[in-house]
Amino acid sequence: MKKFVLILALCMSAQAFAVEMQAVRGSYGFVELGDSYSRLRDVLGNPESSYEHTIRDGRGRAHPATTYKYKVENAYYAITIVDGNIYKIDWER
Repeated sequence: MKKFVLILALCMSAQAFAVEMQAVRGSYGFVELGDSYSRLRDVLGNPESSYEHTIRDGRGRAHPATTYKYKVENAYYAITIVDGNIYKIDWER
């Protein structure tokens, strides 16, 4: 029974969906948190897909956001833009 619980715990920890990143390296440089949307397009080009949604800040206020999906050297990234700047970078499995 202990072995089963250990195996289950290891499997669940290996199934992480996304890891938050600070920067992404593209063909023409780096983009990092706080960079503008135009800098993102200059460095990484056109995204594979995008979707619009709403996020809430620490005070509960809603802010419109857009998340762009990129594939960079066989790695997938979801980059969220809020108020024209990079708010979050997630590396996805």
